[in-house]
Amino acid sequence: MKNYIVNHAESIINNRYLSKSLFLFFFLAIIVTDIFFDHFALFQFGYLLLCLLIGLAFWRESWVRIVFVGLIVVAKVFLEQTEVFKVHDNAFLRILTLGITYFLTSSSISFMILFYMKQKQNTLQLTFTLAKALDSRDHYTADHSDNVAYYSKRIAEEMNLSKVACERIYIGGILHDIGKIGVPEHILGKPSRLTDEEFAIIKAHPLTGYDMLSHISHLKRSGILDMVLHHHERFDGLGYPSGIAENRIPLAARIMSVADTFDAMTSKRVYRGELDIAFAIKEIQKNAGTQFDPKVVHAFISIWNREGTRLLPKYPLSS
Repeated sequence: MKNYIVNHAESIINNRYLSKSLFLFFFLAIIVTDIFFDHFALFQFGYLLLCLLIGLAFWRESWVRIVFVGLIVVAKVFLEQTEVFKVHDNAFLRILTLGITYFLTSSSISFMILFYMKQKQNTLQLTFTLAKALDSRDHYTADHSDNVAYYSKRIAEEMNLSKVACERIYIGGILHDIGKIGVPEHILGKPSRLTDEEFAIIKAHPLTGYDMLSHISHLKRSGILDMVLHHHERFDGLGYPSGIAENRIPLAARIMSVADTFDAMTSKRVYRGELDIAFAIKEIQKNAGTQFDPKVVHAFISIWNREGTRLLPKYPLSS
């Protein structure tokens, strides 16, 4: 329940149109109802709620909060029929007190959001640094995490996922192989066939990555940890580490599986050169329904048919 509330609150914060529309709706609703009804305690609560919504909708813009707090105070003073406003000195004190109280109320929410966003950004910068440290260990895969993140986001957008979901999938793509930090370099860069023992170590990297990042609550709450853990699962249940199948695999991980495979096949590796792109496309189509989710493959192929080589990272499109 907590994760559900936090996820939706974050969606509202990040969606500037939704948060501002929500505030304006309640602003008009409370003003209109205050005109026609007289319930002091109810509208005291209503105006405080408006100030909280100001902080939620305009957490970046202090001057906008000041303007709206002023409008709310004027509306409240004009509509409130009490004896205090018949005395000039008391009226001025009342207006000043309301203005300060409402502004501090709205700003407290804004400060908490700013602090949360700052902490989240610092955490992500640290994890991105770790991901880059992984890529720097092998010049053959130096851009792999960036490419997987890019392809994954493009597929998610093609499948009409929300902007927040697409941003999270992008972050998951950056971090998906973070567990390979624990793989010895002689295995990671081995040009010949891996032994069964060496392959078992490679196969452990999703679980290693999950364990490394599991203490970061934002990554768990947003589903990014599940992407790290399950990006090597197969649609037919023959993948690893959990051997889950079809819709039991998180959609983001199913998307990442296609993106990861396409980049792996079209990039130069220590053990082989890059494969022909047409061959890679055919392989992904051939494995729809077995290794890959057919809906994800359909979305990826739709992008490829429309854009061709412009989809490749060396021809990046604006997001």
